[in-house]
Amino acid sequence: MFGIGKLAEHNVLERIKQGDEQMLVHLYKEHHTMVKNFILKNSGTVDAVDDIMQDSVIAVWKNVNKPNFLLQAKLSTYLMAIAKNLWFKELKKKSRFKLVDETNHLAGGSEEMNLNLDKALIVQLVQDMDETCRRLLSYFYFDGLSTKVIAEKLEFANANTVKSKKYQCFKKLQGTVLSKYSKEDLL
Repeated sequence: MFGIGKLAEHNVLERIKQGDEQMLVHLYKEHHTMVKNFILKNSGTVDAVDDIMQDSVIAVWKNVNKPNFLLQAKLSTYLMAIAKNLWFKELKKKSRFKLVDETNHLAGGSEEMNLNLDKALIVQLVQDMDETCRRLLSYFYFDGLSTKVIAEKLEFANANTVKSKKYQCFKKLQGTVLSKYSKEDLL
């Protein structure tokens, strides 16, 4: 890793898209401490940290290389959301789930950090949807566009079609959340 140092996020993403495997090591080293602290505070071991880190970095790598990938949060927030999701699933399997979020131990700004992590989880779920739903929900919820403008952008018949499709997409997203998470995961 000698010579890489601090890289701008867009450089990291571009190098991942180009297949630069050094970025796997860079992501691992850059975010290891953050993930380690979270896992150790939540019933984890050092061995678990390495497993979760590897799986998280691979997930980021795969997602960045998807044709419709659009990062709408900081890369560290996105990676951490993936790591938390993987760790929560692991804890749930072992049925000794006890969440002690590191944000509870920070002085000030914890509410903003929770919002960023929540947004990263939502972004990850939305990116797994089909392109029409992903774009529609992104335009509506993130860009704040009106249904009329969205209808024009997505070439829908009218604003009512957008409303109907938005409802269908939101129901799909809701179904995904309910199938992947339990009440304890989200509280």
